[in-house]
Amino acid sequence: MSTTIRFQRLAVFGIISTCSSLAFAVGGTIRFSGAVVESACTVQNQAIDMKTLAASRTGSQIPLSVYCNASQSVRISMQDMGTATGRRTFDGGVAGAEVAISHGAATIGPGDAINYSFKGKQEVSVPLTATLRKAANVDAASMHSSVLISFDYR
Repeated sequence: MSTTIRFQRLAVFGIISTCSSLAFAVGGTIRFSGAVVESACTVQNQAIDMKTLAASRTGSQIPLSVYCNASQSVRISMQDMGTATGRRTFDGGVAGAEVAISHGAATIGPGDAINYSFKGKQEVSVPLTATLRKAANVDAASMHSSVLISFDYR
C-alpha cells in the first residue's frame, strides 16, 4: 500500500471524526424508532382475603406472581386506589380498616418504591406481606379495595 493511499484514508477518517464531534458539540438530536417485540413482564391479578388477613397476627403473604421474558431490573411502586388515607397504610375497603404492606422488614406506603430484579423465563413471587390494622368490620360484605402496582423498567 502506498504512502499516498494511506495518507488519503487517514485524512478521510480525520474529517469524518471531526464532523461527528462537531455535530455532538453543537447539540444534535438522535431519534430512535421501533417496536417492543415481546412483553417485558406480566403480573397475575392478585387478591387478598380480608377475613384470613384479620385472623392472622403476623400477616399474610401477598401472592404477587411475576413472569418476565428476559432478565429485568424494575422499581415496583404501589398506589392506593381507595380512599386517600394520607398514611403509610392502604385503604382496607370499609371505614376504619387499613392494610399495611411490607417487603422484608420495611413498610411500603402509597407512592413508595422498591428495587427488584427478575431473572428471565421464570415465574417469581415477590415477597410482600399484608397486615390488617385498625380493622373496623371485617365481616362487611362490601369490603373491597384496590392497589395499583406499577413497574418502572430501568
